[in-house]
Amino acid sequence: MKRKLITATLLSLIFLFIAASTAYSEADRNLSVFNECKKYYTENNSDGAFIYGFNSDTLYSSCVLPSFSIRFVSVNGKIRSVSHNKNCSYALYSKTNAYFITELDSTNGNCVTYSFGELSSIDNRSFAFCDGKAYFIFTDSDNTYVRSYDKSGKALRKFTFEANVKQIFTNDSKVYVLLYDGDIFRIDNSSLYYCVNVNPDYNFCCAGSGYIYSESGTLYSLNDNNSEYINGAKTNCVVKSENKLIYCDESKIRYDGKYYESKNKIQSLFYYGNNVGILDENLFLNTIRLSNFKEDDSKFSYNSDSVNRNETVRINSDGFITGISNGTTVTNFKNLFSDEVTVYDKDGNEVTSGKIKTGYRARISDVIYEISVSGDITGEGNVKSNDVSALMSYFVEKSDLGGVYLASADFNNDGIIDNKDLVSISRQIEK
Repeated sequence: MKRKLITATLLSLIFLFIAASTAYSEADRNLSVFNECKKYYTENNSDGAFIYGFNSDTLYSSCVLPSFSIRFVSVNGKIRSVSHNKNCSYALYSKTNAYFITELDSTNGNCVTYSFGELSSIDNRSFAFCDGKAYFIFTDSDNTYVRSYDKSGKALRKFTFEANVKQIFTNDSKVYVLLYDGDIFRIDNSSLYYCVNVNPDYNFCCAGSGYIYSESGTLYSLNDNNSEYINGAKTNCVVKSENKLIYCDESKIRYDGKYYESKNKIQSLFYYGNNVGILDENLFLNTIRLSNFKEDDSKFSYNSDSVNRNETVRINSDGFITGISNGTTVTNFKNLFSDEVTVYDKDGNEVTSGKIKTGYRARISDVIYEISVSGDITGEGNVKSNDVSALMSYFVEKSDLGGVYLASADFNNDGIIDNKDLVSISRQIEK
C-alpha cells in the first residue's frame, strides 16, 4: 500500500512538472530578444507558427504556436543567411572559406551542424535546408543555378533555369526558387514545377502553407497559380490556412467578416489551430482564439479594387495603382487617398513635388504599390511620341514591355491592350 502511495505521488509530481514546463508566463512571452537580430522573419506552416532571425554569429528561433519557446545558439563563424523548415531554423555561416549549416530545433533546443566545404562560387544571401538536403545558388556559369547536397556534404543534383536565380526559400517542407523574371518553381526531388509569377522587385513573406504575401499587397498561391489583392494589410500580417484568411493593418485584425481590435500596433500575425498570435510593436506576444472576433459592420473588403476617392483610380491584383491621369502632380495624387501617402521615385528617394511618373511607388498604410500613369509607357512623366513607338514595337514583338509599364499601355483600363489604347495615347500627344 505504501509503495502504491509513493508511486502515485511520483506520478502526480511528474504530471505537475510536465504541465509547468509547457505553460508560460506573461514575461516569457516577451520576444524582445529579437531586437538583437539583424533581421527576423515569420513562418506559418503545418507544424505551427514560428519567428526566427540572426545577427553576426547567433541564430535565434522561437515557436509561437501551439506552444511557446525561445532558443538561440552562437556559431563559430559569420552568419550569411537563415532559413526555416518545419520546427527548425537554419543558419548558413562561413569560416576560413568553408561553409556550414547549423540546425536549431525551436521546440526542444536540439542543435546539429553540417559541413559543406569550400563552396567557392555560391550566392550566400539565401539557401534552403529540407528533408536532409541543402540547396545553394551557384554563380560559376552564365546563368546562376541551384545545386543540392546531402547533409554529409556530397553534391547531388543540378537545377538550371532560363533566367538567373534570385532566391531560394522553403514553404511548409517544400523548396522553391525565385528567378529574376519573377517566375517561381518548386523543386521536387529531381523535377521542377512551375508555380506562379510575381513581381521580383518586391519582398515577400510566408503567409501560410502554400502561400506567400508580397509587400505590393498581393497574396500568391504556390499551388494553383492564383493571386488575390489584400487591401490595407501589412507585410507579415497575412495568413491563409485551410481556406481561412486572417489579415490586419496596424491594429485591426479581420477574418470572415469579423474583426478583433488590438490595443497596441501589430508587428506580425500568426495562426495555428484556431489560435491567432499577435506580435505587437514591443515584441510582446498575445494569443487569442477565433471565437474572440466580433461581427464587423463596416464595408471594408479585402478584395476591393478601389481604395481611393476617385473611382477611376484602382489597385489591381499586381499591386499597381492604375488610372492616374497624365500630368497628375504628387500633391494631387496624395489627395486621391484618405490615408497618409508617401511617394518615392524609381531609386527609392522620397518625392514631394512635380509630376507623377510611371514606375514611382507609393506607400499607403505601410503597403507599397507601383504607380501606373495612363499612357506614360516609358516612365518619363508625360505622354509623347516615344510612348506610341514603344507600344507599336511591343505589338510587333520587337521589344519587351512588362510590369507597371505594360499596365500604363492599357489606357482605357479594360484589361486588354490593343489598337484602341494606341489611338487614345496618340490623341493625348495632340493635346
